[in-house]
Amino acid sequence: MPQFALSPIVERYILHVKVLRACAPGLSVACLALSIVSAAAATASIVCTGRLVASLNRDQPTAFGWAIATALTFLIIPLAGSALSAVGQVIADRYLVLITETVFDAGLSPDSLTVLEDPETVGRLKTAGEASRDWLFQSGVQATWSLLTIRLSAIGAFAVLTTWSWWPPVLLAVGWTAYSRAFGRWSSTIFDGLLDLTGTDRRRAGYLRDLLIHPNGAKEVRLFGLTDLLVSRYVTVWHRAQSLVWAHRRSSVRRTLIVLLAPLVATAVVVLLLIVDVDRSRVDAGALVTLVQAISAMAAFGPHTDPQVALTRTLSTLSVLGRTRTDLGLPELLPPVQGSPAEPRFFLPAEDPTPIPAAIRLTDVCFSYPTAPRPTLNGVNLEIPAGQSVAVVGLNGAGKSTLIKLLCGLYQPDTGAVRIDESDPGVDRTVRSRLAVIFQDFVRYQLSLRDNIAPEVSPSGADALVARAMHDAEGDEILQRLQHGFDTVLSAEYTGGTDLSGGQWQRVALARALAALSTGAGVLILDEPTAALDVRAEAALFDRFLTVARGATTVLVSHRLSSVRHVDRIVVLADTGDGSRIVEDGSHHELIGAGGRYAELFRLQASRFGQQRDAS
Repeated sequence: MPQFALSPIVERYILHVKVLRACAPGLSVACLALSIVSAAAATASIVCTGRLVASLNRDQPTAFGWAIATALTFLIIPLAGSALSAVGQVIADRYLVLITETVFDAGLSPDSLTVLEDPETVGRLKTAGEASRDWLFQSGVQATWSLLTIRLSAIGAFAVLTTWSWWPPVLLAVGWTAYSRAFGRWSSTIFDGLLDLTGTDRRRAGYLRDLLIHPNGAKEVRLFGLTDLLVSRYVTVWHRAQSLVWAHRRSSVRRTLIVLLAPLVATAVVVLLLIVDVDRSRVDAGALVTLVQAISAMAAFGPHTDPQVALTRTLSTLSVLGRTRTDLGLPELLPPVQGSPAEPRFFLPAEDPTPIPAAIRLTDVCFSYPTAPRPTLNGVNLEIPAGQSVAVVGLNGAGKSTLIKLLCGLYQPDTGAVRIDESDPGVDRTVRSRLAVIFQDFVRYQLSLRDNIAPEVSPSGADALVARAMHDAEGDEILQRLQHGFDTVLSAEYTGGTDLSGGQWQRVALARALAALSTGAGVLILDEPTAALDVRAEAALFDRFLTVARGATTVLVSHRLSSVRHVDRIVVLADTGDGSRIVEDGSHHELIGAGGRYAELFRLQASRFGQQRDAS
């Protein structure tokens, strides 16, 4: 039995109703009631004004009553409209909160980074997030109720016209509805093109624009004379993006203009019929006033540019978000949080700062990137006992950072298993909380020093923990120069904030990892976070890390072999032709004595360092 398929526009409205029911069910019912009241008052005003004119024309004593009734309808309409606007704004605010949380959930729910490294998925999420912050998004939510009121008033006008003849309102309703649907499809085409077709080029144009106006790129743009080049490329990319939209619009605007003839012809026919009936005295003055207003009100079945465009944009954004979440294996909507949002959970630093180490085991791990012709890692086996310090070394591109992401559960292996204390970090978030990781491209949060290092630690214990972590990361000097101490925002873009150098940021990031050991982490992973430090500083810092993190399982990644020679074990990752695997495993002295790849790389780096030292 064939399944009945809903049109995309109907599906969008259904999803919109689901969001309204999820975020504000009671208020949505109130707005529905206010819309009905307002539309009923508008219909009543059409009838009352006609009856008033008829009674005045006949000098009937009921004129005063109809005047009162007309005045009441004129009073109810703005009062209901004001109430509708106020309640609608509250609904729009709640709607935006739910959609924002839904966007966040779509970005955070996949435990693996593989999905978020897909340009199309990231582009759609970013587009939905940006569109939901646009003022048109909330305006579209509010427009729901104004459009509903308009459509209900059209139904009232339809009912009034049927008292004259049955077919004129049908003809008008068909004509205006056809034009409204054509206009709605055209509007959807515009916004779907903006959100779907031009996503990549619009992001590229935004990047080029930011290079021209953002302080981060200001120096090089000026010194290298890149202004004209960037402006030219911005114009080219923007025009390329918009050309798709323009072509999309042109393809459907002709049909829309042709359909516009339907309500024009229908109105002309109905007005001509009314003129004939008036001429033949079939319609008196009062009825004429009523029918003319009703004919005019039938235009409410047609398009209404501002509210309809705003609502169309909101529905397009909702559709993009819903499809993206479905593609990620998530429900279209995030269930609303009942009651107040949960307060952040803070931890107290452990009274005993000694970490509880965890064991690590990788068994026959293979991993390939989606677009790579062959595996990055192939048959990796590694077992690290709890409390041991291990360095992972190898040439650039050997897969060291990929291995670390597998350890952290950010990637899932194609085959094989990754276990931390016999649990899979890819699915067990509790296990991931046992990891303190600093990547080479660590995040520089534009927050206070305290929030950069110990964001989840109770304020009552955070300052002492931050001070100890900064001391262990040899960042005492940084702390001393901060004007507002722990509360100093690490960005000059904020009043009272300050910028840090690359080396200073690295010490803050290292302090972040050390602080995590005091709140339950048992594995410390450093993925080349000290690249901005010189060789001696990096070696000294790693040695200090091994001292202050004693007791934790430690994994260090560095391309400078002299910096990691004091760890318990060193594993060498190398490409063997069909992917990288561990080719050597032992202590520094054992690997030097073996005379293999590690020994060759160590001597090569040592000779270069000696040449640089002699030259200086």
